[in-house]
Amino acid sequence: MPKEIQVLFLDDEESIIDGVQRLFIREPYGIFGTTSPDQAREAMAKEKIKVVVSDYRMPDISGVEFLREVKGQYPDIVKILFTGYTDFSAAEEAINVGEVYRFISKPWKTAELLSTIRQCIEHYDLVRAAKTKEEELEFSNKKLKAMYEMQKEFTSTVSHELRTPLESIKTAIDLVVKRMVGEINQEQEEVLGRAK
Repeated sequence: MPKEIQVLFLDDEESIIDGVQRLFIREPYGIFGTTSPDQAREAMAKEKIKVVVSDYRMPDISGVEFLREVKGQYPDIVKILFTGYTDFSAAEEAINVGEVYRFISKPWKTAELLSTIRQCIEHYDLVRAAKTKEEELEFSNKKLKAMYEMQKEFTSTVSHELRTPLESIKTAIDLVVKRMVGEINQEQEEVLGRAK
């Protein structure tokens, strides 16, 4: 059974893509590696990509520009910049523009790369779970507000329906108590007093 592709690697060097694919062969998730930004875009449109690793310097598009695109279309995807350079202004730009989660230097350390990708997948899953819970909570709150409004309307209607006949009864009792409808005895006066 093929693994679900969750990680995308974009690098202009075919040898890097080949090396990464060999490295991740035993991992529980699938990876897609390409040297083409267009193929990377197609993969993101078709697959449930959780992590994108992009090379910083490529001939067609910079890694920062590509990750900016990813951020715009797929904001939840965790973004990593792969670089062989120690260019701190590029790192700052990548963080500010592409919201890069991590930098990985070339040549990479195998354990560090594997660990970083696992952490990124976990981070993605946690963020998605939190958003799902937030959406569920929002839906529940809307239902509760609607139920509260219905209850308020029902209470108002029932209150009005009960108040009108009770007012008529109270007026009649007041007339009797004030002896406007004739004499009443002691026992009748006590009953009417309790009814008020």
